[in-house]
This record gives sequence, structure tokens and C-alpha cells, in this order.
Amino acid sequence: MISSLKGRVNRISGNYIEVEVGGVGYLIWVGRKNYSEGQEIKIYTFLAVSENDLALYGFENFEDLDLFKMLITVSGVGPKSAAQILEQCRGIEVIKAIGEADTSFFEKIKGVGKKTAQRIIVDLKSKIGGLGELNLKEDLPLFEDDVVLSLRQLGFERKEIENVIKKMPKDIDILEDKVSWCLQNLGR
Repeated sequence: MISSLKGRVNRISGNYIEVEVGGVGYLIWVGRKNYSEGQEIKIYTFLAVSENDLALYGFENFEDLDLFKMLITVSGVGPKSAAQILEQCRGIEVIKAIGEADTSFFEKIKGVGKKTAQRIIVDLKSKIGGLGELNLKEDLPLFEDDVVLSLRQLGFERKEIENVIKKMPKDIDILEDKVSWCLQNLGR
């Protein structure tokens, strides 16, 4: 399984980029992300294998990749549909919609009807846990949503997360560093 690639963007074509790694070009679906030719990137990938196709789907972080993997476990949601959902919405928005059982959120996405929206919510609500009760707007800056999501997926409670995020130094910019700092300081 190809879990990540680090290399240079050779070309961009619609929702796809070609990343050259060690002289080999990999065509990866990335949605409408802002990449430029010649840019060095690290991208987390999922290799979808079907009867007629092999396709790589790329994500900027583990959280979106994990959400993608959860979405494709839902009956009627294949890799293309899951990718479409994550192209049009931020991961945290998808999780909030599942937690709040908001079928209209999913129905706005091309290719997702009412029954599929209901299946996504029913199948994933228990996997995502009590995120519906987590009020991400309350006292937490918008840029912290991905940190909160990451910590919730690791099983931490809302109060623990709120307390540690309030103590986090403001000079930490990278998501992985924020999560790492929070993990080291939870319970202190």
C-alpha cells in the first residue's frame, strides 16, 4: 500500500497532480487544492483498487485521510463520492454534520442524495463518537478545529481538549506540532 509520497509536483491537470518520486510519476487525485508545478510536497495517499481501475487519492493530512477511509465504508459511498465530499467541504464540517445528523449538508454535495446522506450519518455517527456534542465555536479559534478533531479521534474528552488548547503557545503553527504539544500536555 502506498501510504504517503514525498516529491515534486510535475504537472497539474484538473483535480489531479503528478508527483515525481525517485524518477517515477504518480498521478494523484487531490481535488481543487492549490499546488504549483515544481513544488515539493508530502501527501498522504489511499490506493483504491477496483475491477477496472487503480487510483491514488491524496490528502494534506492524516485526519482527512482517516475521514475518507471512514466515508468509503458506507454502503453506496465509493472513493469518488468520498473524495467529492472532501473536495467540497472541510473535514471538520463533515464531522459536525454527522454529529448533528444534518442530512441537508450532504444533499448539497453533487452525487449525494437523501438516502446516501442518511446512511453516512447512521453508519459513521458511532465511529466518530460524541462529536455532535462538541461545540467547536465556543471559545476556540477556527484554526484549532483540526486539532480538536484529531484529539477527539484519539478518544480525549471535550473538557480535556478545551483546557489544553487554552494553554497551547501561540507560536506553534504546524498541525502535527500542535497535536503533539497537546498530547504531551494533556492531564497537566
